[in-house]
Amino acid sequence: MANFSKMMKIALSIMLVQGILAILISTAANAQESLMATLDDDQDGLISLREAVGHKTLLENFNKIDANEDGYISLDELDASEISKG
Repeated sequence: MANFSKMMKIALSIMLVQGILAILISTAANAQESLMATLDDDQDGLISLREAVGHKTLLENFNKIDANEDGYISLDELDASEISKG
């Protein structure tokens, strides 16, 4: 019975950690989507250099974030950058 109790505690601990990680990942994704929605004035799904003027950190790092060098930042590029709305 003691082994079963230990196994249940371990299983519950693993589930708790997985839940916390899922929340953290979801929060980060929501922050990027929020930033995109805030800055993407023309609603084309991309942030241009002109639109990036509204976010100092994004503007300062625009060329680093624009991985494919097309002059726009996509949501995928924004996700990779770890820059959030704040």
